[in-house]
Amino acid sequence: MVKTFITVMALAITVVYAQQKCGQTPIPPNIGSKVVGGQIATQYSWPWQIVWCSNGWFGCDLECGGSIIGSHWAMTAGHCVYGNTNSPGNFRVKTGVFDERKANEGGEVVHKVKKIYLHPQYNPYPDPLYDIALIELVEDVTFNNHTQPICLPIQDNSTIVEPNMAWATGWGTTTEDGDISNKLRQVNVPFVNYKTCEDEYPGDITEKVMVCAGTKGKDTCQGDSGGPLVVKNKNGAWFQYGITSFGAGCAEYKHPGIYSRVTAYCDFIKTTTNGAITCQDPDTYA
Repeated sequence: MVKTFITVMALAITVVYAQQKCGQTPIPPNIGSKVVGGQIATQYSWPWQIVWCSNGWFGCDLECGGSIIGSHWAMTAGHCVYGNTNSPGNFRVKTGVFDERKANEGGEVVHKVKKIYLHPQYNPYPDPLYDIALIELVEDVTFNNHTQPICLPIQDNSTIVEPNMAWATGWGTTTEDGDISNKLRQVNVPFVNYKTCEDEYPGDITEKVMVCAGTKGKDTCQGDSGGPLVVKNKNGAWFQYGITSFGAGCAEYKHPGIYSRVTAYCDFIKTTTNGAITCQDPDTYA
């Protein structure tokens, strides 16, 4: 009897540990191909992707994307919550979503929002600066095949360099000023160095808090804001290096997309979550 109890306890501990690992994809994404210029993702293959939506009479309307970073924490762009930080009850976070227009999808869970934390230095003009917000949920997220947290990197020196590639996901428009995509889309985009990016956005780029990625035909677009820009490390864990922020049009020639640089906000994330969420070293995390 005692032996059985110990076995059960060990199993329980193993399950909890597995749920707490970040950057795992129980359903592998199809990353063998080329948002704008992208493709429909394999269902539930980007399990940290969330829908940030406004709660209305007829459902929850897509406002932005975002990502699950812990058991009751999500992350999105600051401009997605600007002006609404005192109204958490007006918003919801949906996890386990593939078809955004399909109500009550298989693994979908709608989460109430407890509090919205906009970065204290956020500035919306002329383009978003310190463009990050954390979302505290009322109840914990249940991790499963459809819902997993993403890892956050503590350093990015060897990753955010040309010609390295990243993946962006979202339900945004597939053409500039086009219609929102019903199903989650993905696109792989190359990182663009600071000098090249600054040449295309004179005076708009702050390297320490921004990342540039994208090329003609490959970009995020309207509706993708707040979504994750991710890279898989050598051990197979996915890390989020960027938060979709802004850009000049969608997939325009010589105009890459601009993303908030996640590594710049590790202290903000750790402090805001009271140490519940910390950045990891992508070179060693497995």
